[in-house]
Amino acid sequence: MERKIIFFDIDGTLFCPEFGRITDEVKNAIKSVQKQGHLCFIASGRPYGYIAENVKEIGFDGYVLANGANVKYQNQDLKVRCMDSQKVKELCHKLKEKNIEYVLQTPKLCYMSQNNQCLLDFYSHCNIDFHNFCFEYQEDDIAQKTVKMEVWAKTQQELDDAISCFHPFSYELHPDNHSLEIYSNEVSKATGILDVLKELHIELENSYCFGDGPNDIEMFETVGHPIAMGNAIDDIKQRAEIICPTVQDNGVAIQLKKMFII
Repeated sequence: MERKIIFFDIDGTLFCPEFGRITDEVKNAIKSVQKQGHLCFIASGRPYGYIAENVKEIGFDGYVLANGANVKYQNQDLKVRCMDSQKVKELCHKLKEKNIEYVLQTPKLCYMSQNNQCLLDFYSHCNIDFHNFCFEYQEDDIAQKTVKMEVWAKTQQELDDAISCFHPFSYELHPDNHSLEIYSNEVSKATGILDVLKELHIELENSYCFGDGPNDIEMFETVGHPIAMGNAIDDIKQRAEIICPTVQDNGVAIQLKKMFII
């Protein structure tokens, strides 16, 4: 039997916001797939510092993080693609001038001002462990190893001002119309997944993914077998080979059991 690899988004795919957790059914299904010799990876827009313990404790084989900028395998960095440090410093300067909150994300930790109350309030509802946040740091040093940034815009004017500063990078505006992710034009979940397949010598045909949101689109267009959650947006469902039940209905567990006869 050829080894398969499965990539999982977190929010809305594994983690159910309504339950505030990943269900035991999903956890057990993933572990059963791994026992058969297959690999299970997280593929998330989040940096490693935002991965909560209730995700890490499952024991994933690796992670595609920060929209593909950081790939980890067996607790080691397989690939790190940092943002241009000079452009990061210039962006930080512009955001500070406009009093816009931001956070710098590296392959290990995350860095921001303690005065960023909007971001702190936002993250307190995002299944994030704050022990990976640092509030005292030298920004020029951290800019050298930043893989991704996030920004919070309190008003429409701040949002317009922030977006006007992002031209060297790609960005994604979240549905709340306040939080934005900023990352290199050269990375995506797709580039991170292709890095994994190349390094681990796995054929594209043996790759699968589960997802539900807009930052999963490139992943769905890359893997051999994309699987959409029942709660996924239409753009994801249209690109899916299979649509499984919703995250509330343990869709990942149900589909894994069908695929691997658990």
